[in-house]
Amino acid sequence: MLKLSVVTTMYNSAQYLPKCINSLLDQDIALDEYEIILVNDGSPDDSKAIADDYARQFGNIKVLSHANKGLAGARNTGLSAAKGKYLRFVDPDDYVEPNTFSSLLEQMEKENLDMLRFDYRMVNESYCIVDKPKGVKWIDYSSCIMDGESFLYDRLGFGCFVWTFVYRLSFLQETGIPFVEGAYFDDTNWLPKVLRRAKSVNSTSKVAYYYYQRQGSLLNTVSEASRKAKEKGQIQLIGNLKTNYDQETSQKVRQWYRSMISSCAFSMLMSSPADKWNDTLVKMKRMNLLPFRIHKTTPKVRLKLMIVNAFPHVYGFVRRLRKKI
Repeated sequence: MLKLSVVTTMYNSAQYLPKCINSLLDQDIALDEYEIILVNDGSPDDSKAIADDYARQFGNIKVLSHANKGLAGARNTGLSAAKGKYLRFVDPDDYVEPNTFSSLLEQMEKENLDMLRFDYRMVNESYCIVDKPKGVKWIDYSSCIMDGESFLYDRLGFGCFVWTFVYRLSFLQETGIPFVEGAYFDDTNWLPKVLRRAKSVNSTSKVAYYYYQRQGSLLNTVSEASRKAKEKGQIQLIGNLKTNYDQETSQKVRQWYRSMISSCAFSMLMSSPADKWNDTLVKMKRMNLLPFRIHKTTPKVRLKLMIVNAFPHVYGFVRRLRKKI
């Protein structure tokens, strides 16, 4: 039986794919003990050709293809094809730490876990490590086995990244929860639903993943078109979270959803241009997102939340004033 399946999706990723695949091959378990599933999502570049070339050289690599279903659909395809006891997702422009598969799998096995979260680092276009966003710096990676609901409430924070976990494949199959095609930040839609059904979850401070932050990505561009696209996605995400909140029965999980909704809304407001502040504030009020309520965050962010909740228009005026100065 294969110990591990690694699912990587491909779309316009030819530039990054070799580094990603090489990192998956540079591991401390034998090639016949794990499989690498490369899902070609109708990529128009040379991604499939690169993947096919690796598959000819390495027997543990398989290439699957389908018409454009997006990241969520490609992950579903990879998940359905996986044969390993455990599974993890790796995005094609990212890469993993060498020789870390063995220790992660040993912990999964020893502690009989459904899910194991590991730490990660962010890298820039020169592959130099950069700081993580402020909202994820305080996440607790200390070791403590707990059920998924408790982990979601006490430990996950707002770092909803599918690729920071190793999963027991049979557990994922039992949940039967698919990725939702077309969802903005599908990680945030999928991960909490899966996590709250887990019976045993733990964290390790081991760094096992490198997230590549492109300057030209949707999240880092500042044009008006990209701003509107990002705002549209944020509104969709908040709507999905509110739906999940309404359908949830666990009070712990509902509390996490409430905080996540506020966190996303607060991020949307703070990322809006100074001259769009009042417009965004009106949208917040229409969606009943005020006041913001986040139960776990840094003291600095909590202070900012209190000020914005109490004096939102004054805060916006100060932002506009500072921009003019």
